Formats: sequence, structure tokens, C-alpha cells
Amino acid sequence: MIVIYRFSDKGYPKNKPDYVTKRGCILHALRVFNGHPFYVIADNTSDESYAFLMEHVPDSSNKVIRTTLSNAGAYMYAVKFAIDTFHDDDVVYLAEDDYVYTPDAPGILAEGIAISDYVSGYDHPDKYVNHNEGGPNPFIQDGGEVTRVLLTANHHWKYTNSCCMTFACKVKTLKADWDVYMKYCNGTHPHDFPLFCELVQHRGRRLISAIPGVSTHGETQWLSPLVDWEEIMNR
Repeated sequence: MIVIYRFSDKGYPKNKPDYVTKRGCILHALRVFNGHPFYVIADNTSDESYAFLMEHVPDSSNKVIRTTLSNAGAYMYAVKFAIDTFHDDDVVYLAEDDYVYTPDAPGILAEGIAISDYVSGYDHPDKYVNHNEGGPNPFIQDGGEVTRVLLTANHHWKYTNSCCMTFACKVKTLKADWDVYMKYCNGTHPHDFPLFCELVQHRGRRLISAIPGVSTHGETQWLSPLVDWEEIMNR
């Protein structure tokens, strides 16, 4: 699995736990994905942050790429970089810069890609909040989404309707779905929910998420449930 990690000093204002910081998260990800090729798209970073990345990312002169794009622009750059650089059957993990991972996350994600087109390690809590009670996902009722639960060697999964812009897939999938990414990432912000709804509902793509999660977005309100993420981050 090849990691393409999008790092930026910019971001959206969100309430995050104290243990979730940009630098702390990438150091954590480097430990978890140790042994996997690890590339960084350093988008809109200060000279200080760029120097930090160059110090800590292995083979940084070849693996850290500095850009001045946007959230959506950096995502599209990462996709194009993967398409131009790697083989069709290579598995890439496109990662945002504020995630926490369980130690076994890389292996679990690899299991998932064997049964699905797209794989998310994040069990998003919004999939359990009814839309008519204020939940943001319109497909959620009676405490969940209509789905199917799957089993791989070491983990359970469910089909899901959407995920964030952090996921694993094969390079050939990126090639085939490029037009959909362009449709929803043509501004500064990637519109992840309609993007994945179109891929799942109209293109027939399979999207699964781990249950329980092997990763979490580092936003206080939406931490993946049933895992002590602070304990993991502080190991």
C-alpha cells in the first residue's frame, strides 16, 4: 500500500481534541505506516512546516512535494500523481492530515481492498444519528443505514453510502472515476458526500467502512466510536 498524505497549514475551523495536531498526526501516521512508501503533498505550508516534513519524512527529497493549491486542488494533485506514477493494480491510500490510526490499520485496509472498490477505515458516527433528529446524513433512520455486513480474516465491514476524502483504492479505480472527482472537486473544497453518493448509486462502486473503525477523523464531535483514540495516540 502506497500512502499519499496531504498536509497543509491551512484548514477548516473545527473543534478537535488536544492530542490531534497536524504535526502529531503525521508523525503518528509515519509510525503506523512504517515500511509502506509514504509521499506527502505539502500544500500551502510555511517554510517551518516544510522543514519539519523534510526532517521527518523518509527520503524526503523524493517523497515531499510542495504545492500552493487548495483542499480540493491538493486532492486532485494526489490523484493525478498516483495515476502518473504507479501501476493500475497498486493500492494507494489517500490521506488527510488529521487522522488517528490503530496499529493494525494498514493490514486491515489491505483486507478491505480485496472485497471492495473503495475502503475507509473510519466508522463515521453520523451513520448512527437519525436524519430527522438532526443527523447530517439523509440516509440514516432507525439508528443506522440499510447495509450488508461483511467479514474478512480479521475484521468486520459494512457497505456504506459515503465517506470522507481519506480512503484506499487501486490506481485503476482512480483512473476510471477521474471524471467524478473533477465534477465534485473543481473548486477549493472537495464535496465528498455527493461524490461518493454518485460513485455508489450511479456508478455501482462498492464502498466499505471498518466496524469498529481502525481510523478516525480527529474532530471531537465525530470520533469513530468504541475506540480510545487518545490512548492510541499517546502510545
